[in-house]
Amino acid sequence: MKSGVSDRWLWALLINVALAQASIYVMRPMITYRAIENGASSFEIGVIASIYALLPLLVAVPMGRWVGRLGEIPLLVAGSLSFIALGIAFAFLNNVIAIALATAVAGVAHLSNVAASQAMVASRSPVHLQDHNFGYFSFSTSLGHTVGPVIGGLIAGSSGVLPESSTSAFVFASIVAALSLLPFLFFKGLAEVKSKAERDAAGSIKARDVMRRPGIKPAIWTSLAVASTNDVLVVILPLVGTEFGISPVTIGVILSLRSGSAMISRFFLGRSTARFGSARVMNYSIFISALLLFVSVFATSAITLGASMAVIGFLLGMGQPLTMSIVSKKTPIEERAMAISIRLFGNRFGQFIVPMGAGALAAPFGGGSVFIGLAVLIASAGVVSVKNLSDKEN
Repeated sequence: MKSGVSDRWLWALLINVALAQASIYVMRPMITYRAIENGASSFEIGVIASIYALLPLLVAVPMGRWVGRLGEIPLLVAGSLSFIALGIAFAFLNNVIAIALATAVAGVAHLSNVAASQAMVASRSPVHLQDHNFGYFSFSTSLGHTVGPVIGGLIAGSSGVLPESSTSAFVFASIVAALSLLPFLFFKGLAEVKSKAERDAAGSIKARDVMRRPGIKPAIWTSLAVASTNDVLVVILPLVGTEFGISPVTIGVILSLRSGSAMISRFFLGRSTARFGSARVMNYSIFISALLLFVSVFATSAITLGASMAVIGFLLGMGQPLTMSIVSKKTPIEERAMAISIRLFGNRFGQFIVPMGAGALAAPFGGGSVFIGLAVLIASAGVVSVKNLSDKEN
């Protein structure tokens, strides 16, 4: 396992995650198009986007108890079945309120898949393979995020000109979600590894007890900072491109470079931490990315901006799987589902708040100023990481 994936359960999970994430990331941009088709205003589209993040924020902690009590596989299956139903539902919805309600359900279904899959890696991976397996897991997730929107856009465009052809993409998303269930049918040895007593104990864990454990709060802050920065970059780069006269096509290429470099760093994460140590990889990647974010203020051409985003994507790509691994290592097995869910709560909170702050900063000072704000946010995570993370502890 040191150089590749060998456990059947991990193969099954990686396939499920890649397909399930591709399904929801086909749907996410198409939800906006569906809303436009039905006359939604810009404000209503913003509300729909917020609902997707807000409802999972409210149920993230209870989700940890559900995963602990029911086990990971039932929640993974529930997430995939929900994606199938949602894809079919969105294809027939022609009311903005109904679209908003279905979007809220989609956010919870996405959370179900993410919380259960991360908990599965945390509970089934031995300590010395946590970095490896979370790296492979994050690579699989990124693959779904990268491929889903591209294929969905191509399929939607095949039956007309967007935004008048989202139905075919939603049907395709349902098919992909159905395929995500196949690993659980064809891979053996995926039975629940915890006894009923252990699941009952995990289901009764309190969030405040997990939060008291050393290192959990710093890991959550670091994860929040990295996740929020990645989200804001996706939103702010088109604005920066407009200010500097960089075409939307070029900005799309730059975003793909950022995503692709993150996938590369995640695939080799286990080897990197085995050679240099988890703490050193985390700390250096965060501080260098903070420096490059600051320097990006001066990246006014497509080449310089693309180079900066590619390196930043590579560095920040390590942050998320490493915080998953840290949270897992610092909690006993019965608390890991709850710890993972608390971490996801932090991510959702940051993804809800930080973009609003970025918009407030960009309005008077321009899109480039957001890079400075993100640099400060990431640097603060670096300080927290250096102060609290040590390879001796891991």
